[in-house]
Amino acid sequence: MTPKAGKAFAVEIPFTRGDIDCGLTLFCQISGTVLGVITALETVLSSPFKDSLTEPEQLSKMKDLINSIVYGKIISGMCVTMTFGTFYYGYMAIRLMRKYKRNDVCCLPYGVNTPAAFAFVFNIVAKAAQTAAAKGMTYEEGITYAWRVGCVANLVAGTIATLVGFAGPHIVKVAPKAALLIALAGIGFTWLGIGQVIVCYKAGHVGLLPLGIAIAGFFSGIKKSPVPTSVGVMLVGAAAGWGSGMGWPEGEAIKVGGTWEAVTRSTRTFSFYAPHFLDAASFAAIPEVMAENMSIILPVSLTGAVNTLVSVYASHETGDVFPIRESLVVDGLTTVAAALFGSPLGTCVYIGHPQFKAQGARFYYTIYSWATFCLLAVTGLFATVNAFVPPYAIAPIILFVGLAINKEAFGCTPEHQVPAAVLGLFPPVADWVVSKWPHGQKPPPELAAIAHGALLVGLLWTSIGVQVIQRRFKHAAIWAAIAAVMSALGLIHQAKADLTFKTFTKGVGGFGTSACAFAVGYMSQALAFGLLALIQANGSSRVPPPRVDHDDAADAEELGHSMGRVRSDSTTIKSAIFPAECEGSSSTESSEEENDDARDDC
Repeated sequence: MTPKAGKAFAVEIPFTRGDIDCGLTLFCQISGTVLGVITALETVLSSPFKDSLTEPEQLSKMKDLINSIVYGKIISGMCVTMTFGTFYYGYMAIRLMRKYKRNDVCCLPYGVNTPAAFAFVFNIVAKAAQTAAAKGMTYEEGITYAWRVGCVANLVAGTIATLVGFAGPHIVKVAPKAALLIALAGIGFTWLGIGQVIVCYKAGHVGLLPLGIAIAGFFSGIKKSPVPTSVGVMLVGAAAGWGSGMGWPEGEAIKVGGTWEAVTRSTRTFSFYAPHFLDAASFAAIPEVMAENMSIILPVSLTGAVNTLVSVYASHETGDVFPIRESLVVDGLTTVAAALFGSPLGTCVYIGHPQFKAQGARFYYTIYSWATFCLLAVTGLFATVNAFVPPYAIAPIILFVGLAINKEAFGCTPEHQVPAAVLGLFPPVADWVVSKWPHGQKPPPELAAIAHGALLVGLLWTSIGVQVIQRRFKHAAIWAAIAAVMSALGLIHQAKADLTFKTFTKGVGGFGTSACAFAVGYMSQALAFGLLALIQANGSSRVPPPRVDHDDAADAEELGHSMGRVRSDSTTIKSAIFPAECEGSSSTESSEEENDDARDDC
């Protein structure tokens, strides 16, 4: 209640039942990503080297090394950033309570950035491990090298995200809305989508059941009380896996779970893993990592910032008006902290604040989630959880994230701009296909050219497409010119950036796939669009005037709010996060005038 006049306001942080329920739900969201990432890391770090190891003892030593990096460095390093972010966002909530004299403020949910995590694991760490193997490094050198590359890439991404954060709401005006969302949608369609379905189909006799349960639980609207869908999917998948008596992974001699022998083996990782600061060799690799991976780092940083911005705007719809710039900058700094302590996994504000608040969550739910995560992280007990819960019980939960990202991306995209958004999905799909190409064989050069810098290419293609559809040909020409410059520098369509231009005219498939060829191609687009702009400016009936949409007239603040409203109203998110249908956002004592004042402060 609003305190009476003359009476000093005292911040009270009440304990609620909603904190327990939502704390469990948030932890399941975070742990689902972590378990999926652990499985992915074990695969990408071992695959380039395991065929060259013939002795079981060597394979065992390689697995021990991977475990020491995954549990001793990556997961334990996340404790630092989880602590930083959880308590800072709690501090922000207390500030809001004091400022607006309300005790019903709900903390922003915070955790591992799922799309960015899988983008970095499969596009950066995996490729670094393959490069190390191709250079003849031993598995000890190669696995350590790949881990360092992932950490450095995360450090650069966090730094960029921090700088972008100072722009605040204006980042939604950097590119068309569809383009900003489609980069994440590309990851959601491939690594979080197709990749997770394949995990289920790898063990079809047990993997299809949790997949079907996930689709029913997340999207059909059936009542699931009192068990959240994510927990139900894990339980069903674990029951199916253990019931089969075959363990997992399917077809492997050494099982990581599903048998009591595997569970016993997993307990060997039980220890105390203190986070360690990144070594000096990692910092020395920054220039090389930036040259080879900037086309991935840049769009992940930008779209990650947009994701946080939209999530924070969604909280504004409930009356919890958290500062936009501060939230964006903190997100970037927490990612920097993760990298400095040995983790290639970024962090962000999660979707679902309106739904958490509607279920009665306030302050402590993030603390419960943080404490449980850190307990499992610093002791290595995530390995034991991995032994009880199979990959095909986690994959459907990650699949939901991918589907929800695509649903939101296309939900925010005007119908007439959908062709441009679909066009932006092609490069990430090409990148996924290239990553699955048989080892030892090279994919077609033209396919590889589309795949190189896929996220950035998708953003550029969608931006050009949207501007052409809107008949803003001058803007389309500018985007095409930007693509030409990036092509010339090798940031897109090439395996590695070349600022010296030594390979400018030399493509893997000849001149046609060289940096020069793509620069010429995009510049010819720019000239063609420029010509259309001139014809349009002269009033020719053959080139109608620009199409004007509602978003064109909206400023950055209004655009951010509209995107946040789509997220806060998403019935898919509501039904997925909670076991029972949300009854609506919890009431607040704040007035619209207070909310408007707070937004002005942002």
